Amino acid sequence: MPHSRLTSARAIVDSAQALYADDHAALRTLTRLATRIDEPLRVAIVGSVKAGKSTLLNGLLGERIAPTDARECTRIVTWYHYGNAPSVRGTLTTGTVQTVPARRQSSRLELDLGGLTAEDFERIDVTWPAPGVRDITLIDTPGTESLSHDVANQTAEFLAHEDGVAGADAVIYLLRSLHESDVRYLQEINARTRYGTARMGTIAVLSRADEVGSSRLTAMISINDVVDRLRKHPDLASMCDAIVPVSGLMGMGAASLRQADFVVFRDLADRDPKTTEHLLLSAEHFIASKESWLPNEQTRIDLVDRFGMYGIRIAFAAIRGGTADAESLATELTRRSGLEELRRLIDVNFSQRQSELKAHAVVLAVNELLRRTPKPGSAELLARTDEHLTNAQAFTEMQVVGRIAARGYALPLEALTELERLLGGQGTADHVRLGLAADDHASHQMRDVAIAHLRRWRAFAADPLLDRTTHRACKAAERSCEEIIERWILRTALPSNAS
Repeated sequence: MPHSRLTSARAIVDSAQALYADDHAALRTLTRLATRIDEPLRVAIVGSVKAGKSTLLNGLLGERIAPTDARECTRIVTWYHYGNAPSVRGTLTTGTVQTVPARRQSSRLELDLGGLTAEDFERIDVTWPAPGVRDITLIDTPGTESLSHDVANQTAEFLAHEDGVAGADAVIYLLRSLHESDVRYLQEINARTRYGTARMGTIAVLSRADEVGSSRLTAMISINDVVDRLRKHPDLASMCDAIVPVSGLMGMGAASLRQADFVVFRDLADRDPKTTEHLLLSAEHFIASKESWLPNEQTRIDLVDRFGMYGIRIAFAAIRGGTADAESLATELTRRSGLEELRRLIDVNFSQRQSELKAHAVVLAVNELLRRTPKPGSAELLARTDEHLTNAQAFTEMQVVGRIAARGYALPLEALTELERLLGGQGTADHVRLGLAADDHASHQMRDVAIAHLRRWRAFAADPLLDRTTHRACKAAERSCEEIIERWILRTALPSNAS
């Protein structure tokens, strides 16, 4: 069962606390790790300056909260938690925690640091009733290529601290294109959080994807070509579970689309396309045009600021294609932005595997502590952490599923589709993996279907003509089938054991 990973992690932390009972520094670390097991999954958003981190964050939050300009607070690691009562608190480097006054502006949350600078803060915690953080904690980090070396290094230290305690369980890494600096940064995170095949969960996002195709309606063709190349990049394939293109600005605009916005879009889209075509040449032209039938200049500035030219073009096309109301238009813009697919990947790769991801981060930190400051009796506990970390089927599944998208396996399309489903690429529940209804989870049909899948993938793996990479994928499917059967046996045995 997935929760057994957290049970194992909790038992390891308990044993470590007993072992280090006379070491106050170690106990502080272990107490933090024990608390972390019960906290929501931590997902950090990472990327270079101007990669679109805050814009994407707002899209995921479902609300324009995070500041998108280069103000002082964007240089501080900022945590976004779900809560009914909004609040903002800052933790200073001295350990003092204080309330940070905040005002809600039209495009962001305006924070008043009270004369302090980013260097005075260790972190800021924003609690907000935003739907995007109901089940996870999103963490906005300073740019990895900040002009300030200290600020850039703060993100690296947060993600993969030298003491082995990673600040996040998973990462969304933003790429505007693939630079060598991105590869190096991902390699550093990967090296510090990897143990065998297990590592921090990572989704790469080609951010500001509409800019790849100059915001034209045909931009998606260019975007897909770039994403295909990224998925086949050997370095990224070994460090990222998935790669997805996202137009964060359009996604963020869709989340805040109002009926008044739809009316403006509809009135413009109702014009002869030849009349409006010249308006869409550029943002400058759209805003500066003087035609009397246009909405006022401030309205057009607001549309460009919230949707971007790509979003405006897509809105026109959708309405001309039959989209008849604000809700339908918001849904279409969200889908086209890539934000819907990113949310799906976060759910499948992160949320549904949060037990494995949290347990990995916690146990890896204990493992590092044991190796760094060994004590009499620590060898046995170290062996337990090694055993836990080596059992990494969930991480193998994520890596294989990511490679399927890059068409990296020599298998028929039907087999690839089944492989993705079996390894949890469409959801990690056992009935979803097997393509069954939810109420079949304890039926004999589930066992029989799982056994049939097991035999089929054993046969695939036995093919002597398979290349090594495809053989490993088949063995991963075989192991996933075995685990489904093991879980079925445990579920069906529970009533008789109880009696």
